[in-house]
Amino acid sequence: MVYESPTLVPLGLAGGQGKTTVALMTGRILAKLGIPVLFIDADPQASLTAFLGIETTERPTLLEVLTRSAAKVPLYSAIHEVPGCENLFLIPANDELESANHALAASGMSINVLRKRLYQIDEDVAENEKIVRNFGLIIVDPPPERSHLALTALGSADCWVIPAEANIKGVKSLQRTKELVESCSAMVPNGELLGVMPFRAKWVGLNPTATTREAIEVMKVIVGTDKVLPHILESDVYKKAINDQILPSELNKSDLEYPIKFLINLIKKRLGPFAEKVADLEGIAA
Repeated sequence: MVYESPTLVPLGLAGGQGKTTVALMTGRILAKLGIPVLFIDADPQASLTAFLGIETTERPTLLEVLTRSAAKVPLYSAIHEVPGCENLFLIPANDELESANHALAASGMSINVLRKRLYQIDEDVAENEKIVRNFGLIIVDPPPERSHLALTALGSADCWVIPAEANIKGVKSLQRTKELVESCSAMVPNGELLGVMPFRAKWVGLNPTATTREAIEVMKVIVGTDKVLPHILESDVYKKAINDQILPSELNKSDLEYPIKFLINLIKKRLGPFAEKVADLEGIAA
């Protein structure tokens, strides 16, 4: 059986919840392990595209992938190599992507459109020649809103993770996002919710602040204790790492990568021939 790359989608129906941070850190850690990763920037704000240093002036972007036929815009033509990163690739976005919502709305089943293009379903391509055979993981970064772009990103996934700020805003975002996933689950029967990842958790000394502790307790009620993943601490190191296009470990803060490595361990079983490359993630139990 030919390996088919799985797709991970960090979801959140509010801005600032950590979607792009989770996407970037996950992709960079996997790339460092020698696993090729394809990012999809499905957000018209195009933060992922900017952070990866991709210019979108000459080649097709996700807009063309979603709104034009495979005959006119082959999938490979929209894939950009990320500068300085041997194993990272991107289908980029720009602010024109917003117009894709109209085309998706007219499609009748927008939730399936991106999945069909990524996996070249119903295209005249041999199974062993499909683009997704070249990657260990696909990571889609959707917009933080309930839109057709968000729906088609959701529908492209094999698994979802919900980053949510460890505060009242994050709890509300988590509740709305979980409801969206549940409402679409019948149309994405193979999708799995891995859990919620509390974001910007604040600690004082050895203890979380009251706001962080209370938010995480409510998250446990919403999704179940076993679905609350290790939290991402509030730290300027993440911002610097993203801006410098590196990992926290390259800033001598490898401990900050623990939540992302935990997430990677959850999807390891889906990585087929690439699973052995993540078998020995530091500090993560098998």
